[in-house]
Amino acid sequence: MNIRVLDPATRRVTSWSGGTTTELYLYPADGSYAERRFAFRISSASVDLPESRFTRLDGVTRFLTPLSSGFYLKRGRHWQYLQNGDVLRFSGEEDVLCRGSGRDLNLMLKGARGDMRILPAGDHALTIHAFTFLYCPSETEVGGQNVPADSFSEITASGFSTLHVSKPCVLFTVDL
Repeated sequence: MNIRVLDPATRRVTSWSGGTTTELYLYPADGSYAERRFAFRISSASVDLPESRFTRLDGVTRFLTPLSSGFYLKRGRHWQYLQNGDVLRFSGEEDVLCRGSGRDLNLMLKGARGDMRILPAGDHALTIHAFTFLYCPSETEVGGQNVPADSFSEITASGFSTLHVSKPCVLFTVDL
């Protein structure tokens, strides 16, 4: 198994109506989030306002997890509390109102299949997909390698692998 920490200097930061977004990965490389030309995008956003509305993304399946304490989200007529450690999957067509501020992680799929899940500390059996990534919010040992806080890594291997993480991390798997 190869774990390659991606250079934070390559991250693109842009504004959205409720704060800023840091793009961790966009595929294909010549795609454009602004033009909605992408198969998938992984990003981290700051939610700076006490109340904000998520950007509508028609044709996109979205995943979201708080990196801070959590957010209240209104989808349709119902409010729910999404706390740190929860992952929410929802449609980009949904009108989502957010109350609370902090940071989150996002996976957006458009013409791709994938998943986003929390890996607690310990050993995990993984099936390697076309794209497999790991986000570690704090300094962590990953597969015997120390990775810094706020690291985003690409994992490559074939078939099944076992991955050890010393602290909770977020796993992204994507197939085209």
